[in-house]
Amino acid sequence: MKRIDEMYDVKLHDPYMDRSHYKDPTICPKCGLVFHNKRWVRNEELKKKFEASGTEIAYKLCPACKKIEDRYPLGILELRGPYLLNQEKKQLILNTVRREAANEEFRNPLARIMQIKEEDGRVVIWTTTESLARRLGRVVYKAFKGDLKISFSESNKFIRVLWERE
Repeated sequence: MKRIDEMYDVKLHDPYMDRSHYKDPTICPKCGLVFHNKRWVRNEELKKKFEASGTEIAYKLCPACKKIEDRYPLGILELRGPYLLNQEKKQLILNTVRREAANEEFRNPLARIMQIKEEDGRVVIWTTTESLARRLGRVVYKAFKGDLKISFSESNKFIRVLWERE
């Protein structure tokens, strides 16, 4: 049995991140990200420069927008427990999650929250990357205590994070 922290180092193929599917430059028509120098970046000036220069530009959904369209999360964070019954506390947790997701998207524009769904007294958050789900779970745990369980799938690039507090 591997320790869970060793499992995070496993590099698995994400079919949405195949760089050979994108030519340089490619612009995502949905979110405006630019694929340039083998990276996706949020850069309005670069986007305008390519559009004004007459350079042949490909328009194709970025991996994050494609995952959202296909409803294909790589991470799920589930928040549950009686602590969430207090609406103020739940709102504080969700604000913390959204703020941290925005900070992470600034660093990695492909790391996004796909959806936040409240069902049966719990909150389920889908993310486009496994690292974002893990990061959000750790931030909630650090700020609000409780119990945190992380399950990583070796067979595919997917993580399930469960935070619970009485």
